[in-house]
Amino acid sequence: MATAEGTKAAGLTQMMTGELLLALQYTSDENLDWVPMGSAKTPRAIVVECAAGYQWLAAELRGEPNAAAVWESLKPEDYPTREALTELVQASETGFLASIGGLSEADLEQKRQVFWGEETVRDLMWMGMIHTNYHVGQLNYIQTLWGDTEMHHAT
Repeated sequence: MATAEGTKAAGLTQMMTGELLLALQYTSDENLDWVPMGSAKTPRAIVVECAAGYQWLAAELRGEPNAAAVWESLKPEDYPTREALTELVQASETGFLASIGGLSEADLEQKRQVFWGEETVRDLMWMGMIHTNYHVGQLNYIQTLWGDTEMHHAT
């Protein structure tokens, strides 16, 4: 059963996923692979990175060995359509939310060794929302570079 904090983290994660998918909706097909400044991540790559983040964090929350391998397994070119990107994000979020839902209060204090150091399960549980929020901001900024100055919000 989910903890109260897990329920809150899950709700905010769902909100950020909604914002991500809305930003994707406002990204034209011809701009999905646009490379800002000639070297930055494309909108497609940003969306795939959000999905990878959810998958990685889900595996970390479950305590799976080699959870970081997901970062190499998801490739933007494997998701050629907006629909494929949307399905990837939704499936990845679902797995992450299921992992959050399986955490107990005691689990939240456990530690995990991640590639930058040690984190608590509690901090990793919140990281999905934080990571996605960061990338939603990137997509929104990229949209302003195309001249889209409207505010698009899912909530």
